[in-house]
Formats: sequence, C-alpha cells, structure tokens
Amino acid sequence: MVKRLKMRQIGKIEQFVFLTVGVFIMAFAFYFFIIPASIVTGGVMGLAMVVHRVTEIIPLSVLTLIFNVICLLLAMLLLGKKEFVRSIYGSLMFPFFFAILETSVPIVSFGSSDLLLVSLYAGGLIGVGFAIVIHYGGTTGGTDILIKIFKKYTSFSLATCVYIVDGTIIVIGALTNPGGLSDGFVIALYAIVVVFLSGKVADTFLLGFQSKKALNIITDNPKELKKAIFATFGRGMTEIKSLGAYTEKEKTLLIMVIQNSEYHYIRGVITSTDPKAFVYATPASEIYGQWTTEKHEVYKNHDKNHITKKGKKEKHL
Repeated sequence: MVKRLKMRQIGKIEQFVFLTVGVFIMAFAFYFFIIPASIVTGGVMGLAMVVHRVTEIIPLSVLTLIFNVICLLLAMLLLGKKEFVRSIYGSLMFPFFFAILETSVPIVSFGSSDLLLVSLYAGGLIGVGFAIVIHYGGTTGGTDILIKIFKKYTSFSLATCVYIVDGTIIVIGALTNPGGLSDGFVIALYAIVVVFLSGKVADTFLLGFQSKKALNIITDNPKELKKAIFATFGRGMTEIKSLGAYTEKEKTLLIMVIQNSEYHYIRGVITSTDPKAFVYATPASEIYGQWTTEKHEVYKNHDKNHITKKGKKEKHL
C-alpha cells in the first residue's frame, strides 16, 4: 500500500528545544575553533573579535550581546516587529551560551599547522547549527539583520549584500590581525573556507541527506516502459501527453520520484526497454503526498541480463 507523506507540524516546545541546540552548536564552534585560531569569519562575532583586539578588557560575550542588541533595535525600527520577534531568541541565546563557555572552560590554543583542520571542523559545526536554527523557523540575528536592512534599502541581491557585509568584516579582521598583514591575509583565506563550508553544510542539512531524484522520461513507447518499470520497482508515476517542438510528433512524458540508490537500476530498465527515450533527472529534496519511503530489494540477474525485484507487489498510481 502506498503511504502518504504529510508535512509534520512542529510544536512550540520542540521548536525552542532545537533552536537552543542549534545556537549552542554555533557558540561551541566559535569558542573552541574560531576564537583560538583568531579567524574573523564575519558576522557579529567577527565584529566583536575586531573590537576585542583593541579593548582587550570587555569580554567577547559582552561585546557580542551589545552588537546583537543594537541589531535588534535596528530590526525593530527598519524591518518591523515580525523580524524583531524572530531574531530576539537567537540574538540573546548565542552570547548567553558563549558567556557560559567563556567563564567555565579555558580556551585551547591551536598552532598554525592546524588551521585547515580547525576551519573544516568550524565550518561543519557552524553549518549544522545554522541549519537547525533555520529549519525550526529561527534566525541567529546579528549581521543577518544588517544584511536584510542593506538589501531592503539598496538594489543589491541578497547574495551581494552577504558578500559586502561579511566580506568587509573579514577584510577588517585581516587588517587588524596581531601577526601583521601577511598573517592576516592567510587567516582571511581560512575565514573564506569556513564561510563557504558552513554554507554548503547548512544547505545539505536543510535539503536532507536522503534527497530523491525526480526522473523525467520522454518516450514513444509508454506502455512497454511502464510495464517494465512496474515489474521492477514499487514506484508510481505521472503520465503526461506532450509534443516534440521540433518534430511536432506526439510523445509521452513519464515523471516519477525515486531513491538516489535506485537510479542505476531504473536507468538499466529504461535503456533495455526504450534505448531512444530521452531521460533527465533533477534533485527532489522535499516529497509530500502519495509516495512510499519503503526500500525495495533489487538485484541484477546476470544470467537473464535484466533487473528483477524481490518481495510483494504494490499498488501504483
């Protein structure tokens, strides 16, 4: 029986628990990796690190809190109450967790030879924490607010605003590096690695490791192809009549969503049944509705030179 996948509602308690976990992971990554390596990656923490180099008296957690409060006030004035409410939890919890770590755990010093490893771990952890916060409807506040303000009052795209704001902070961090401009330039390169990796990790977590493929098959032999696919896979599909723009011949478009691991097998079925079929696959990161997540046991029968399936048959769409 084909299962129906529904969007799950997230409760308030679950939301706040995971927002807290996500913010803590980010604070953990900054305290144990970014700060000891003096990598200014942009954001409010980057600003706090730059100011801390000058003052050396005010703790980083306090500086972060001050900058976050300023950004929250700007959000209220320039972006509205909704953005202010969404940003307040992450903006206050991050310096809170950082203050706890700052007062209870000594900072570990990393050598210059460990900077690549530090950047990889920092980028990965920050990306995971950020993805959790975004997934549960929160925001980390800070320069995210400045970026949104910049975008609202300029004609730049969101990506350009991110590059301008965070890029400026990274450059200032390089110029104020205690080791001089040459060391600051090297640190800035590692900062770019952290920012890039954290973005990629966040995208991966938000889209999901178990992303599916949407398979689009344009064929002149839909009946034979459907029969071959249904005999092998417990997957439904949608059939759409189409017309070749150049040939002006009627064709059939078959659309189905499959597991990534099934692509190799189903490609073999299509090739053996209709070698002239035109096939293209696109990522399908979010699946809702009538689709089964059951994994089917498939294997290739080398003696008969075709793919078969074990297990009971399922109903198809």
